[in-house]
Amino acid sequence: MNYKVETENFLKDLERVAQVRVEVANYLEQMAETIELAELEGKISSGGLGLNSHLEDIKAVENNLRQGVFRFLILGDTKRGKSTFLNALIGENLLPSDVNSCTAILTILRYGREKKVTVYFNDDTKPEQLDFQQFKQAYTIEPSEAKELEQDEQQAFPNVSHALVEYPLPLLEKGIEIIDSPDLFDNLDTYDERVFPISAIQALRRRVKDPSASLEETGFPEFLGSLNTFLTKERAIAQLQQARTIARQAYTRTHEAIERRIPLLAQDIDRLKRKINSVEPEFKKLTDIRDCFQQEIRSMRDIQAKGIADSFRNYILNLGSTFETDFLRYQPDLELFDFLSKNKHDAFNKALKKTFGQYINDKLYNWTLSAEKNLNIAFAQLTVSAARYGESYSQITDEITEKITEQKVVANPNSTDEGDKTPTWTKWAMGLFSLTRGNLAGGTMAGAGFDWKNSLLNCVAVIGIGNIISAVTKIFLEPLGLALIRLDGGFVQADLARQELFKMAEKELVKHLPQVASEQWLPVYNGVKEYFDAYEREVTKRIDDDITSRKSELDNLVKQKETFEVNRDAEVQRLQKLDGEVAVKSQQIERIFQNLSIASA
Repeated sequence: MNYKVETENFLKDLERVAQVRVEVANYLEQMAETIELAELEGKISSGGLGLNSHLEDIKAVENNLRQGVFRFLILGDTKRGKSTFLNALIGENLLPSDVNSCTAILTILRYGREKKVTVYFNDDTKPEQLDFQQFKQAYTIEPSEAKELEQDEQQAFPNVSHALVEYPLPLLEKGIEIIDSPDLFDNLDTYDERVFPISAIQALRRRVKDPSASLEETGFPEFLGSLNTFLTKERAIAQLQQARTIARQAYTRTHEAIERRIPLLAQDIDRLKRKINSVEPEFKKLTDIRDCFQQEIRSMRDIQAKGIADSFRNYILNLGSTFETDFLRYQPDLELFDFLSKNKHDAFNKALKKTFGQYINDKLYNWTLSAEKNLNIAFAQLTVSAARYGESYSQITDEITEKITEQKVVANPNSTDEGDKTPTWTKWAMGLFSLTRGNLAGGTMAGAGFDWKNSLLNCVAVIGIGNIISAVTKIFLEPLGLALIRLDGGFVQADLARQELFKMAEKELVKHLPQVASEQWLPVYNGVKEYFDAYEREVTKRIDDDITSRKSELDNLVKQKETFEVNRDAEVQRLQKLDGEVAVKSQQIERIFQNLSIASA
């Protein structure tokens, strides 16, 4: 199979999806402008409808569709075909792929109308503008030099932050950014289908194991096919699903507010006030639902934070029981005699540090899988609770409407989906869309929203696994080094020396594991706690916003009636026009979503 043909098909599919994204974004923009204008007009007529919180969500989704990019982080060992792979993906020999050179700094490929390279530095040095030839000459190094730098734990250009390569490539123009990293990626088995499709992982593994093979032989077409499916079908549908949810919810909320407003236009001010006062108990029930759900989230938080922290402590304490077997496979060629040799002492320490880092990283990764499973179950339970509370919430808001208007209001006459009556905060709490107006999980998830089904990996970063690895490595290696110095060098056989090394390593590890388990229990606990606290904050804010908007909708009408006589006929006409215009935009987005779903099936 010709990978160039596959690339061309990939670009065509990306172009189609890009056009759909823009089309939906345009409809969302028009919907937002319509609602925003109506709210402004309401200030001089019967009052606003309390739709500002929905405007925020609509604009956020629109911006995501217009500005959102998909970033690929490409990692790989020196001269393992990264640049060749990227050039094939891009469809042009943009990155250096010479036999005697390799990338030495983090490089970001982004679309730009003009070809240019900008190198950014870690200090106040002014960014450097280069042409492509200058960039390749200045920031690529020999593979042998890269290996030496890696062994010495040094960077080729420590003062350089990264390079931004802007290039008018069709692939990049369609919302793709590629990050080419000089870091190692020699433990590919730790990555699974949560990061890449399974077939893509298999293709990458083949490429790593056989860098001399051609792209067709290593499964590049299969990788490109998996990538195409992920971006132009799975990811595209997920994005448009979010836009569709927001659009339908905005229309439902707009329609309900209009249907409540019209029957009240002709009522006198005193009667209207009495009706508003009569629904205060119902509004109190809405806040009770908020408080109950909030308390359930907190209870789940406390259970999970303690349970996961305890599981971490137990896991750490049990590492010693399998250490010798587990650690041996990471560095079977580690020679104790290198440590006893003065000339090789530093190299031995670096090799041991790297080996132990890989070992503890993999062991902690295995623990995170169980932690993520527990979090998955916890948020699945909260999803069920959110649906239950949302149903009760909707029943009460219906009661408020019937008391105020003395009639029933159909949520969305253009839809047969009962889910359209579900409050927006419920949909967010159930993970049906991932917008957030706050900062989730201490910055790790800022701007990413809270889609618990796709965000669980962020919890690993919040907990601070990297810090734990550093803590374990430091507390283990320093005393182990002192213990090795006390050896008399009497082991004449390498196998015996290696056995002694592992016995000593196990002894030192077991000795210090209780300290690590004790010191890191609280960071793990706090990390999990913050994860749930962030969820609770956003849920509470969204419920409060909904309650406030429903109250302001009624208060605005009273205020206007107290100020002047509302022209009922003109206002009915204006509100019905608003209803129709928002309905049309929602239906157009629905049509696009359905067409893409059918095409992707």
